[in-house]
Amino acid sequence: MKPLFCLVLFVFATALFAETQEEAYYRAMKYEESGDIEAALQAFEEAAALPGEYTEELQGIIRDYKAALGKSKDESADSIGFENSWEFHVAGELSFYGLRYKATGMDESEIGGDLFLNVNPYVDYLTESWSHTFAASVQGDYFLNNDKMTMLDTNDWNLVLGLEYTLFGRGLLFDVGYDFNIEGETLSSDFFGFVEKDLFRFEKQRVGLVGWAYYQTSGPMSFALYGAWHRNVNEGLNGTVYLGAKVDGDSIYFWKDLVYIDSISGDTATERIIQDGTGKWFGPLFRSRLSYKFKNRITLEAKMNLFYGFPLDPPDAEYGKIRKITGLWGLTFSWKYWKMNYYLGLEHSYKHYDLPELYRKFYDEVSRVTKLKLGVKWDI
Repeated sequence: MKPLFCLVLFVFATALFAETQEEAYYRAMKYEESGDIEAALQAFEEAAALPGEYTEELQGIIRDYKAALGKSKDESADSIGFENSWEFHVAGELSFYGLRYKATGMDESEIGGDLFLNVNPYVDYLTESWSHTFAASVQGDYFLNNDKMTMLDTNDWNLVLGLEYTLFGRGLLFDVGYDFNIEGETLSSDFFGFVEKDLFRFEKQRVGLVGWAYYQTSGPMSFALYGAWHRNVNEGLNGTVYLGAKVDGDSIYFWKDLVYIDSISGDTATERIIQDGTGKWFGPLFRSRLSYKFKNRITLEAKMNLFYGFPLDPPDAEYGKIRKITGLWGLTFSWKYWKMNYYLGLEHSYKHYDLPELYRKFYDEVSRVTKLKLGVKWDI
């Protein structure tokens, strides 16, 4: 625990000495309002040089300024340092999740926790039109009270090593990655991919198409296709909504009829046994995230995810009658200071199976997980 505590102290201390991209942006806006164009341009360039989510927008502002001042496009690109430039950063997150689990048939809830640390060094290669990001990550979980939480179904700790590549620009976002998971003596690999293409933009909003795929060698898999809407502003209401369809794969239990011949009488008999395997679910998906950014760098965010699924290629007729509904909703309060984002949140996830009589003894009809989140994210 001491190294984690020291890391937190170091990260918190470094937050006292630098300007955020948002602060530099607001400083540039004040110069612009006062009519000092040269000072405004310099402040916009300083804001664009800082890491943050508004770099692309700032580049556009700078190009417009320099065009208005009579400078060439090439001169503009060179002067702001976006032509073939490299940037190195270290992002990360340190958090604690308090967990509460309750399912059908349980007299009392299970209580536990998850101490989570992620360190994510990455390199950005920036050109005038594209941003390439090459990232590595090391993340670990240490679960508290794990032996009494059946829903975790994992070791007391786990470690994940990851690699990721992201391409961004010209209305396109492409992301692929690989994770290597270590849970005690259990090893598995994850592969994931994400692509989003903007179809059109208006004001501060974007509409596009998204494809997503995930595969884990130990069994779970998922892929989805949906439409997307985004609204991004420095201050005020922001939002993201996804609507589409998804195919999920997970571990299942199902009945199997075993037919055999009695060696003495020659009569046939049927025995019904329980079998395990991997099942696929298909259905509509809805995901949303709305937030409001205040001037004092405080953000209030709400999110909700819903999925309704029915089994594809069910192993028997009774299993084919099962329907699955999963949902998640949460609220998060965060405050950004320098390159640190401190947050406190509450999430509640819900899973409901509409089960035929045959399967009620093997599946919980309803299960709920409540998560209290407290932590800090950084990007230095």
